[in-house]
Amino acid sequence: MSVSSILKIISGEQTGVFASIVRFGLRCLTPIYRIVVSYRNQQFDSGSKNVESVDATVISIGNLTTGGTGKTPMVVWVCELLHQNQTKVGIVSRGYGAEEGAQNDEAMELELRLPGVPHVQNPDRVSAANQCIEDHSVNTVVLDDGFQHRRLARDLDIVLVDASNPFGYDHLIPRGLLREPVSSLKRCDAVVITRCDRVAAEQLEEIRNRIQRETSSPIALSRTRAVALIQHDGTEVPLSELNTGGWFAFSAIGNPDSFESSLGELECDLAGSQRFRDHHSFTEVDLTKMSVAAIASGANRLICTHKDLVKIGRNAIEELPVYALKIELVIFEGREALESLIREIV
Repeated sequence: MSVSSILKIISGEQTGVFASIVRFGLRCLTPIYRIVVSYRNQQFDSGSKNVESVDATVISIGNLTTGGTGKTPMVVWVCELLHQNQTKVGIVSRGYGAEEGAQNDEAMELELRLPGVPHVQNPDRVSAANQCIEDHSVNTVVLDDGFQHRRLARDLDIVLVDASNPFGYDHLIPRGLLREPVSSLKRCDAVVITRCDRVAAEQLEEIRNRIQRETSSPIALSRTRAVALIQHDGTEVPLSELNTGGWFAFSAIGNPDSFESSLGELECDLAGSQRFRDHHSFTEVDLTKMSVAAIASGANRLICTHKDLVKIGRNAIEELPVYALKIELVIFEGREALESLIREIV
């Protein structure tokens, strides 16, 4: 069963006897996950599990749900802010989906967007942070996807909430997408609501109100903005190119709906699309089949996310040029409070 099929079931979009049975089965498994998460958090809260500090300021950027919530643009934004303040910064992450001895797609994208910023990947984030400090002499570590990784002490916990699906269908894994209860927001120091342009003002206010019931920490509102189309070699063309000629979209990310919605808003002349599972490693067979499907749809160019482009590592697939959306994070409310928090700790 594909990821998209599972999401249709747990969201309630798919109806019928089979979907109801699957939802019931997932609901029966959820209490087991809840017990494990609660027990683990209690151990850290009570001091039974040790929290380990490192010789650097640590800023964690994480979320409550599985899937994409816009962490990579937020990591870029924080690192650029730190760089402006003459801070020597490094990035630490788990390296999910990376092949042995190689970087994963997120690390490759960050390397292009943040040249000169060291990035150490290791499931043991404490060891990764120490390595980053020792090997690169950084004084601030940005912990990517760190909210649930409580063993590494942090000075600032920033949690992202995706406005388009803020609370994971209001169920913990596996019935929903929540990695831990919404009440866990009480641990965070700041919340950034991402993709605010994806929902109506009334819905955004409801999300904010629910967050405020769980935490008194400041809340910032953000969205991403496409600024250009970019190829692997760095060649850029204006976004207006999306309106001329047929395009075929593909993605291997946690939230493909958001990517395709962005293309729609940019009035992309889209002939077709294809989705792969998050962090999918593209094979030559995948790329050949996709180019055949694109040509059959009438497309003459390919469009993907920056995270996908760095994995492909070329300007064209078969005879079709491939571009990615170059995006930047825009924090349009609460920016000053968030910048102040970051500056205070560094």
